[in-house]
Amino acid sequence: MTLNSAVTPGASESSANRHAVSSAAVPLVFDAVGQSFAVPGGTHEVLREVTFTAEPGEIISVIGSSGCGKSTLLRAAAGLNRITAGTVRIGEKAVTGLDPRVAIGFQEPRLLPWRTVADNVALGLPQGTKKAEGEATVTRLLSLVGLSEYADHRPKEISGGMAQRVSLARALARTPGVLLLDEPFGALDALTRINMQDLLLDVHRQDPTTILLVTHDVEEALYLSDRVIVLGKDTPESPATIQRIVTVDRAHPRDRADAEITALRSELLAELGVEEAAA
Repeated sequence: MTLNSAVTPGASESSANRHAVSSAAVPLVFDAVGQSFAVPGGTHEVLREVTFTAEPGEIISVIGSSGCGKSTLLRAAAGLNRITAGTVRIGEKAVTGLDPRVAIGFQEPRLLPWRTVADNVALGLPQGTKKAEGEATVTRLLSLVGLSEYADHRPKEISGGMAQRVSLARALARTPGVLLLDEPFGALDALTRINMQDLLLDVHRQDPTTILLVTHDVEEALYLSDRVIVLGKDTPESPATIQRIVTVDRAHPRDRADAEITALRSELLAELGVEEAAA
C-alpha cells in the first residue's frame, strides 16, 4: 500500500470513490488560479497557477506556512475574493460570487448570542424553507452533532467545543455541495479538537459532501483527508504554488498512531521547516 504518493499538481487521484457520495456533493475545480492584490507602487501576487480538483465527496486539506495564501485560496472558492487569473468552478459553474451550494465554517463559531442553539442552526437553512421542514432539519442536525439536549440553550451557556458543533450544524443546514472549513478547530483545546475531528468524519460518513479544509495542523490533515495539498513559496518574495499533493491511502477510521502516517507527518513538517521537537 502506497501512502505517500507524489501527485502532479492538478491530477485527480481521488479517494472519493471510498465514500458514498451525497446527492448534493459537487466537484470543486481550481484551474490555473492566480490571485494578486493592489499595493502601493504595484501589485502583490499571492497565488500562481493553482490547479486541482476536489471530487464529489472527497476531503482535501491545504497545509502550508503562515501567510502562504491558504485562506486566500479558500476565499476564492467561496467567491469572497475575485481571482485575477484562471477559473474556480463549483460543479460546472464558474465562481463569480457567493454560491448557495457552498457553506463556510470558520475558526470562531460566530453564533448570535441572543439566539438559541436551534435558532443559530436554523440561520443556515436555505431561504424559503418551510417551517416544518426547517424544524425537522434542525432537529436532525442537532442530533447528528450530539446537541439535541441543548437546543434551547444560548451560546453563553455552552462550551467552546459545543459552539463549534453548532457552527458545523449551521453550515450543513443548507445541505451544501461543498463545505469550506478555515481552521475550524484551531481555537479548541487538544482533546476537544480530537473529538471534533472525529465528529466531522462521522458527519461526513452520513452526508459525504465535498470538503476543502485549511489547517496548520499536519496531523489533522493526514487524519481527516483523502489528499493533502502542500502550498508553499520557492522564495520569500515569490507567490505560493502547489508544491506537492499527497494521497493518504488509508480508509477511515484511521489509527492516529499508524507508523506510515506518523512518518509522513515528520516528512511534511520537515518540508514546512518545522523542527520535530517543536511540533
